[in-house]
Amino acid sequence: MRWNIKEYRDGFWAKKTNGLSAYIRRICLWPETKPSQGPGYDINYKGLTIARLYFENKGATVKALEMSRSFPEISDLDLVEIAMRVNKLRNALTAS
Repeated sequence: MRWNIKEYRDGFWAKKTNGLSAYIRRICLWPETKPSQGPGYDINYKGLTIARLYFENKGATVKALEMSRSFPEISDLDLVEIAMRVNKLRNALTAS
């Protein structure tokens, strides 16, 4: 699994060691049921949104969308790893 994440435009760019790449684009999600939830991110692969990341307190939640089934090369574990790495990078960027 091993994804490398770097800052890119209005989000992040994720590249896996085997050459796969995904764009993580910042979106605004403030549902009425979770007012403490901050902005989220869409994970786009081959131009399609395959998952959503939500950040709340110190944790992250990944929700795979229906479209993710079309791309078996990106597993649920890959999505979790991307979420963990984006969360870590976000925390590092806000600390500096």
